[in-house]
Amino acid sequence: MQITYSLVFLWILCSLVGSARASDNQYRVEIQKVDEFHQALLQVMQSANATEREKLLSPRVKTLYDVSSISRISVGRAWRSLTEGQKAEFVELLTELIVATYSDRFRDFDEQYFELLGTEPINKGVIIKTAINKRNEQLATLNYYFRGDQVFNVVANGISDLSLRRAEYGSIIKDQGYDQLVNQIKNKTSEIKASD
Repeated sequence: MQITYSLVFLWILCSLVGSARASDNQYRVEIQKVDEFHQALLQVMQSANATEREKLLSPRVKTLYDVSSISRISVGRAWRSLTEGQKAEFVELLTELIVATYSDRFRDFDEQYFELLGTEPINKGVIIKTAINKRNEQLATLNYYFRGDQVFNVVANGISDLSLRRAEYGSIIKDQGYDQLVNQIKNKTSEIKASD
């Protein structure tokens, strides 16, 4: 009887592993995009020059992230009242901030490496679950939320970047206005670059 239970358990385990592999294979394009971005981050961490880091990151951020959607969701209702020129300016400013933030946070290489943890289908997309590790110790989980072929949100250690951004930006617009939000984003980007 014990052997029968063991065989059944083994069959279930193999089925789950096979299912996970099939799921990962289904989202190979999204996995590849995340992997290419992670490879760029590893290169960035080994560069002491901020300009080089940003030059390397900029095209990767634009390829991986749907900054237009992130901008629209982050600004909220105020987005509808913006002109096309203002929307384009905001997307450019937010892209610059994202690039500068990655360049600042990933600038010291000390044997870190990224690991694919799995995939999870969501409405109109998929979550690519990953982790950044150092010497077999997990430093953080990084879950990339895809809609279509680009990322609209990253959840790091359970904290949604998009939710934080939307709450912060919404509060600034409500209390100080849209123009002040633009100024604060410009100032934040300048501060990050000056800290290098």
